[in-house]
Amino acid sequence: MAGSMNLTGKRAKIILIGGIPGVGKSSISGYIARELGIDLVLSGDYLREFVRPVCPDLEVLQVSVYDAWKAYGPESRDTVLRGFLDQASVINSGTNAVLKRAISNGESLILETLYFVPSHLDEDVLSGIIPLYIYIPDRDLNAKRLNERQQYTHFNSPGKRLADQLDRYRIMMSYSLEECKKFGIRTFQNLDYMKTREQILDYVK
Repeated sequence: MAGSMNLTGKRAKIILIGGIPGVGKSSISGYIARELGIDLVLSGDYLREFVRPVCPDLEVLQVSVYDAWKAYGPESRDTVLRGFLDQASVINSGTNAVLKRAISNGESLILETLYFVPSHLDEDVLSGIIPLYIYIPDRDLNAKRLNERQQYTHFNSPGKRLADQLDRYRIMMSYSLEECKKFGIRTFQNLDYMKTREQILDYVK
């Protein structure tokens, strides 16, 4: 399994966790960090929020990812993916740099992100990290988890707003799952949260 050696002889665990909203990637990232004593946990959403005011001319980043399709014509699978990938290409240039820094420093890190597009990352970065993708195959369960997440992780962010966009998010999910297949990346169906988090913990160990 991937990782880089630090000066103590221990192997750093640099973990990239992908998934659309509501699949449990934030709570599972926190759990894995606590269990493995990883101090750095980053979110792709926060990387995007950092970039927005720094790069105001990047119009594609100034809208929510589920509305990015509007710049490309009528809504379709192709336009939704185009908006997603245009945002992802910008965010993942930063993600690539962050992961490369962690590999170079031999510093354990978890980065969880919606923008899970392995083809946007350098080969040496992909080979130096542990990538995995979490998804919920059942749309109704995905919506239910979104509507419940305010109780656990996103206390001031009602899930209904994102649940209303779920069909668009699941187009993005399908693309990321295709990328996982292409790169041989492990995927986890999160039907049972407690079971899934233990499976992921065992995997990254």
